Amino acid sequence: MFVAMAIAALSGSRAMAQEYLYPFPDAAEKDAKISMEWGVGVGGLYTGINHISSPDVTLRSHLGFVGHLDMGVVFGEYFAVESEIAIQKVRLDAQHRGELFDVRSITVVMPVMASLRLFDGVLRVNAGVSMGLLSNSGYLDGYDYLMLGAITPTWNFTAGVGAYIAHTVLVELRLTQAMQDNVNQIGGMKHHAGTDFTMRTHQVSLGATILF
Repeated sequence: MFVAMAIAALSGSRAMAQEYLYPFPDAAEKDAKISMEWGVGVGGLYTGINHISSPDVTLRSHLGFVGHLDMGVVFGEYFAVESEIAIQKVRLDAQHRGELFDVRSITVVMPVMASLRLFDGVLRVNAGVSMGLLSNSGYLDGYDYLMLGAITPTWNFTAGVGAYIAHTVLVELRLTQAMQDNVNQIGGMKHHAGTDFTMRTHQVSLGATILF
């Protein structure tokens, strides 16, 4: 009698532990479910110039910086929809009719991507659109601060591939290609005439994201 009661008590305790400590099905069951994923990341960023409409203007990019906050909705094991809010800092050397200018740019972008998870989630392939929410760049001409205009347009295509190097650290290489030209202007002070021009850019980034 006592043994039967002990066995029943132990069974009940185990069932309560499973109910309160392990409320979700085991991953091995591979049941379809929806979960949230969050992360923060930093990385290096290179901005390339595809073309410039004016022969009077040349631009050369330095290595920039990107920091981002990530959010993802994961459907089952193999598919997710991811979004980011990213701040990019870029520096360009601009030359206009023999004059050199140090251009600094801050851009806020929001990528929205479909994400395919492969090899038990170790590898990710992402693709989607990246929206330029705010892009301003400017430079000093003497004591005057002048605006060059946007470096990143509103609509861009983005794709990347990433892999885990630890349980919660994702390393990703990403290419972003502008789908629009930017309309820019350089110069225009009293001692020299300005030039209006259009350009199209692309960006390559390599960074690490901590997911939780």
